[in-house]
Amino acid sequence: MRHSQQSGVATERGTGRAGGPAVRRVALALAAFWNAAQTVRAESFTIPTLAGDVNVPLVHVDRGGTVLRPSDPAAPAFSAPTIYSAPLPSGSGARALGLSGAFTAIADDATAASWNPAGLTQLERPEFSFVYRLKREQNRHWSGNEDYRVGDDDFYGNALNYLSAVMPFRIWERNAVFSLNFQEVFDFTQRFHADFSSRTSRSEHQSRSDTSHETITRHYDLANGYIDLTEYLTTHRTTSLFQQLSSSTLGRLRFEQEGSVQAVTPAFAVEVTPRFSLGIAVNIYQDALLGADAIRSQTRARYSGTLDSQSRVTDTHMTSGDWSYSGEYVSPTVSFPLDPDHGKVPEYSTTESLDDLTRLQYEGYYDVYDRIDDFRGINATLGALWNASEKLTLGFCLDLPWTARARQHRTVRAGVTVPDYPAADTAMRSRVAKDIEFDFPLYWAAGAAWHWNNRLTTSLDISQTQWSRYAFKAEGEPRINPLDGTPHGRHPIDDCWAVHTGTEYLWVLARTEIPFRAGLFWEQRPAVGQPDDYWGFSLGSGFSIGRGENKLIIDAAYIFSWGNDVMGTLVPGQQESLGTDVRRHDLYVSCIYHF
Repeated sequence: MRHSQQSGVATERGTGRAGGPAVRRVALALAAFWNAAQTVRAESFTIPTLAGDVNVPLVHVDRGGTVLRPSDPAAPAFSAPTIYSAPLPSGSGARALGLSGAFTAIADDATAASWNPAGLTQLERPEFSFVYRLKREQNRHWSGNEDYRVGDDDFYGNALNYLSAVMPFRIWERNAVFSLNFQEVFDFTQRFHADFSSRTSRSEHQSRSDTSHETITRHYDLANGYIDLTEYLTTHRTTSLFQQLSSSTLGRLRFEQEGSVQAVTPAFAVEVTPRFSLGIAVNIYQDALLGADAIRSQTRARYSGTLDSQSRVTDTHMTSGDWSYSGEYVSPTVSFPLDPDHGKVPEYSTTESLDDLTRLQYEGYYDVYDRIDDFRGINATLGALWNASEKLTLGFCLDLPWTARARQHRTVRAGVTVPDYPAADTAMRSRVAKDIEFDFPLYWAAGAAWHWNNRLTTSLDISQTQWSRYAFKAEGEPRINPLDGTPHGRHPIDDCWAVHTGTEYLWVLARTEIPFRAGLFWEQRPAVGQPDDYWGFSLGSGFSIGRGENKLIIDAAYIFSWGNDVMGTLVPGQQESLGTDVRRHDLYVSCIYHF
């Protein structure tokens, strides 16, 4: 909507001489000044002469128009935030996880290759095993920011957790074991959604001035002669612009990430003495093995809103100058030249204002697709197991730090549509592929197992993961903190501790053995500022079929874990207001067959 208004005022300064007496000239000049001053929208002034009065139009001598224009309305810049989620280490095996993962000093099945390779020396028969995992995760997000509304995310997953083949043998009259293992190492699955709103407002104020000069000559035929009038005019123009731009946006953000990292792990263990064993496992990391999901993520944002522009452009023109004339008096009986005269052109000003109010609707989208291919890396896991006494066993495991290399493909699609103003429409699409690196941390665990008797065992593990070394680097870019995208070291990540304990009771029957397992744990997971605390418990059981050769063991474990007010760094810019209460359920089922 546009509205304009115009006003003009002329004011005469100074006097001029006519061809008559001085008193008359002054009186006429004062009369002309008074008339001009009383005229709100004066457009001319009068010069009295002996040949007659001259009515002179008041004009501006600039080019007219305005030199400032309001900015075109444009949708606010938008980009979807990068969601940062640390990979979650996956435990291995139903028996170990039935004890909540307190397995470093027990490690007496094929999954020992991941918990403590030295424990493999306790396996006396060739065996084959596999473990399958199912999970459900419930994330209840909450936000203290009224413009960022979050809800619940509930998602499921399943994967082959472990696969192994074990072959015991003798070397130098010592027990030795070789095993080949497939294990799920890291789970990248995450979901998040939010509704967001934003309001922006900014004002612009500009002013510009210029000056124009011009000489105007006019010829006037009068009742008693004529005059030639020359005006020397100067126009000062000042243009001011005030514009208020505002926008209001409502939108929805969705983030989905899936995928896992697996390892093919050959392992070897040997008895150094009857009470002390050492082991080593070499982990060859890859993604998308045996049908597992590759690492993929997508962030999708859809939003809409209004654009408001309210502006006023004001142009003020001020013209002043001098005039002079020459002419001739003509009558039926006599003619003579008029005395040349000069004077001041009355100051003449006009002001024009143009008001504009515009409201536009717009819609936008922003999508980011990330795909990681050719994930690869290698490291070693070292283990030691010591039977300190008939009751006490001690274990230690060291998982060395390693660097993963991969290829990241990123596609970004974004666009804005303004139905009533197509000139403001935008669209873009970009694709980038880069080599990337992840620096994964060192992990160590120390454990103790107390054998109350040959049926009852209690174990305890204390471990640390040095997440402070965790980093991400893309080709041609500096190393960053993978949890918030800042330069590595700016927001250090603390190393994380964990305590796991579990108890197993074995009920021996004539044809089968039924274990009962339970465990508790506390563990820290990486976060910016300070680690997130998680708690949990586990329950497990199973049964065996047969004895000795051809023995089949079926185990199952259920783990429930929770963390309150965690994952605060999931969305950049919301660290102070966003929190999540996590509830996770895991079910592991394993099958071991002894040859």
